[in-house]
Parts: sequence; C-alpha cells; structure tokens
Amino acid sequence: MKKLVSLVGGLLALTMLLTLCACGGEAEETPDPAAENEPTQTETVDTVDVDLTALSAQLVADCGITDYVDLASDKLISTYQLPADQVVAAAGFNATSSGAFPQEIVLVQAADETAAAAVADQLTARLSSIAEQAASYDPASLELAENCSVVTQGVYVGLFFSEYYDAMVSAFQSAVG
Repeated sequence: MKKLVSLVGGLLALTMLLTLCACGGEAEETPDPAAENEPTQTETVDTVDVDLTALSAQLVADCGITDYVDLASDKLISTYQLPADQVVAAAGFNATSSGAFPQEIVLVQAADETAAAAVADQLTARLSSIAEQAASYDPASLELAENCSVVTQGVYVGLFFSEYYDAMVSAFQSAVG
C-alpha cells in the first residue's frame, strides 16, 4: 500500500511539473542600470562541445531508468528560470522515484564561466526548494536532496537530483572533462 501511495504521489508530482512546463512563458528581463556601467570580464575557456541530449539519453540507459520524460531545452530554461541569453544548450529529464518528488536531471552548457555560475545558482536554489518542501512530509526526498548537489565543470553545469547521483556525476564529468 505504501508503494502504491508513493507511486501515485510521484506521478502527481511529475504531472504538476509537466503542467508547469506547459504553462511556462518567456520571462521579461529588466536591465540593471548599475550593471550597464560596470565593465564585465569573462574568461575564455577552451571547451569541447558536448551533445547534452545524447548525454541525457546515456544517463537514462546507463542507470536503467524506464519511466521518464525528456525535457526540451526551452522548457528547462523557463522552468528553472535560467538566464536564457547565457545558455548555449540544455537537456534533461524527470523520472519517477521512490519518494514524492520525481528525479530531476538538468544539463546545461553556459556561454562562459560567469554564465555557468549564474546557472549553478538557479539550479542550487531549485535543489534547496526541493529540500524545504520535502522536509515537512517526505524524508526520503529530503535525504536525497541533502546528498545531491549541483556540479559545475568549466561552462557545463548539472543538477542531479537522483538516486543514481554518483553514477550520473561521474558520467557527466567524464563527458565534459
């Protein structure tokens, strides 16, 4: 019975996330007048372009995930409120889990390391939000959120809220390193 309730809860959470994805629109950005007067400095880093969609599919296959939904790049950007003008590519998926929250995997190639830091901040805020929500009713998801983190390597950023965290991070670092 507990497994059935967990499964129904997971499916409900996944449905709600997909509904948010479907309703997401373009967010208007308001320019920061102070930022216009400040010189910006970005580091140029030699990186190999990684096909994030292929990497996402590899993570699904390698971890044996069967019940998942791929998330399109534009939906990832709007759902996670990523700075769209600083994202070169994005891919990811949500998958059912044993907890109330679905597994969330987000892979991003940012324009530069400064943009990668901004993306990492947004994804870290999402992971913190999951932990805050799970604290009141889902100890399994809370523990998972506390044991997962956002990984940044050069211009690549990954959110791996998954029971397969270690394997996914290893594959991510191998692909982008």
